[in-house]
Amino acid sequence: MRKLSTTPGRGCRPGNVLVLFAVLLTSLIGMVAFAIDTGYIALYKTQMQRAADAAALAGAMKALVPPGEAQDPAAVRAEVRKYIELNMPGLTVRDEDVKLCRYTPYNEPGSRLSYSYSAAQQANAVQVTLHRDDVQNSPLKLFFAPVIGSKSAALATTSTAYCAKGKSVKPGAPLLPYTMQIDYYYAAMGQPRPGGTGGGLLGSLLNTIKNLISDLFTVNPVTLLVSLGPDGINEVELFSDKPNAPGNFGSLDIGSNLNATGELERQILYGPTEADFANPDFVFKVNPADGALYVPFDGGGDSGMSTSVKTSFEAIRGQPRIIPLFDTRVGSGDTTVYHIAGYAGVVITKVDFSGNPKKIWVQPAFIVSNKVTPATSDTGTYSEGVYLPPKLVIP
Repeated sequence: MRKLSTTPGRGCRPGNVLVLFAVLLTSLIGMVAFAIDTGYIALYKTQMQRAADAAALAGAMKALVPPGEAQDPAAVRAEVRKYIELNMPGLTVRDEDVKLCRYTPYNEPGSRLSYSYSAAQQANAVQVTLHRDDVQNSPLKLFFAPVIGSKSAALATTSTAYCAKGKSVKPGAPLLPYTMQIDYYYAAMGQPRPGGTGGGLLGSLLNTIKNLISDLFTVNPVTLLVSLGPDGINEVELFSDKPNAPGNFGSLDIGSNLNATGELERQILYGPTEADFANPDFVFKVNPADGALYVPFDGGGDSGMSTSVKTSFEAIRGQPRIIPLFDTRVGSGDTTVYHIAGYAGVVITKVDFSGNPKKIWVQPAFIVSNKVTPATSDTGTYSEGVYLPPKLVIP
């Protein structure tokens, strides 16, 4: 039997595998280090994007103000910083990295985002850029990359969110079954109705509107509690005992033409239901394509107000609601027909049914609801203070 040689230089060569392993180990460590740092960068950037998204959504909500009121960029920036701190503690945002802007989804791609806005066309979007680089917060330090000469990674992420203006309402929307004269609403905003002359009304009635405007109440935006004292937002006194004032407010049949007290109370509290929209007396006013109620439309109602709804109105004091706005009406009493020209956000600030006429004070407000459809144009029907929830967009 032949024996294997154990003489050095022949047959097996001890140490070859060790040398090969040492050579490959360096490359293996480099690849593992690269994978760890790459994964760390990807994870951190995902966290940054999530924080920017949350901050942009919160900022878009904070940019909303009651119709006629000025936006507060400082408050928006403070809200953005709060959400950055909640999601990425320690990171800071420069003022110039929080931009109020206008987003118009129905424009051509590339022209949907504008950093120009005005009192007439307020910002409806907020863009947040979060840096982890030499601009702000310093670059992200890495674990193993310094071995190959890379000590850190520069990261930046941007997010844009906007609130679309509402156009129509769907079942379940917080829509009041009462309608308000459109010029009274714009008078509370402190401006004439767009396209109207002299605020839309002339002569002594215009002077009456001015007499109905006051700023007596404050609505806490967090607790929604109403207290005495001005807050810089006007109220309109509806069904006032001043001359020419009655007739500026009345019930609206949303559903059955009978407009029973129980139906009114339910709709004041919770808004109309699918059954209301599907009622044979009303369904022909509803868009069959999406089941929404668009303006303009004619709606029957009553120019008066029943004492029985007092408790329901008191229960929603301070809570934002959508109110239909009418520009013309015909008839009287339960034969009244209103021409509904738009929707607007309001809060009820005071209910006083002790005398005759019964009075309600309303204040312009903004309301956010997922039961409204988005506007498809900046012009056309009136819609004030009604928005969809904020959503992220790619400009």
